[in-house]
Amino acid sequence: MGLRSTRLPHLLGLILLALPVTIQWGCSSFPSQNKPQPTYSYRLEGALVKDLNTDFTHIVATPTRDDSTLPGAEIRFGGDSLAYLVDSTYYRVVLPAGDYPAGSYKIEIRDSTFFHDSAMTEIAGDFAIQNVLPARREKLSFEDVSLEWTSSSATDGYVIAAVKRDLAYAATGHVQYVTLGTPKETFENDAFNLPSGEPDTGWYYLYVYSYVGSPDSSLSATLLPVPMPSQLPDSISVHDLEGRFGTVLVAPFDSMHVIASK
Repeated sequence: MGLRSTRLPHLLGLILLALPVTIQWGCSSFPSQNKPQPTYSYRLEGALVKDLNTDFTHIVATPTRDDSTLPGAEIRFGGDSLAYLVDSTYYRVVLPAGDYPAGSYKIEIRDSTFFHDSAMTEIAGDFAIQNVLPARREKLSFEDVSLEWTSSSATDGYVIAAVKRDLAYAATGHVQYVTLGTPKETFENDAFNLPSGEPDTGWYYLYVYSYVGSPDSSLSATLLPVPMPSQLPDSISVHDLEGRFGTVLVAPFDSMHVIASK
């Protein structure tokens, strides 16, 4: 009993000595409100493709932090999470396409406790091809092909595309911006020709896109019947977040048969 009583003060002294160290270590394991968080530069690139032909809406995005991949981020579009695939690519597909109607949407990026920001984008209103010339759906080598369509609300512009019907969604075909911003356009002369200038005969699908913002042309390439003509300028610049994101609405296609001159 005497041995126990002499050791007790010694043990209490050791505990008291260790207590400040334990408290200091425990506090350092949690972020302090007064401790500045690391400052990073973030970039987001992505696109939404709403295709009224396949009845799918695809959303794809790639965030980076200081030009490095970011596999642990959280990306949301309109409150819906995108799933991580590989190489900092996040993806979501929705059926039917109409589950994302025309309107404004928020796209958010969160990187743990380091970063959380968002940007707004818009999905344009549904529209349709109204007239095709030649109306007989048969093109001779000397004839132009033109399209006219109903207006798409909230659009930033239109794209028209033509592709052999067995090559749609294969990252090939002819595509061009509608330069006047009006709902009608004529295809360029070489849209239905071989490199030699001879007609590339056969059946073609004709498409019109309505786009908003700056959809990433690389990420959306195989989601569209024909890739976008070029990359539009960046559209995101908020706080520490830069980049581009945009939406593409694909109207129901029409057809044209290209034949050799009679």
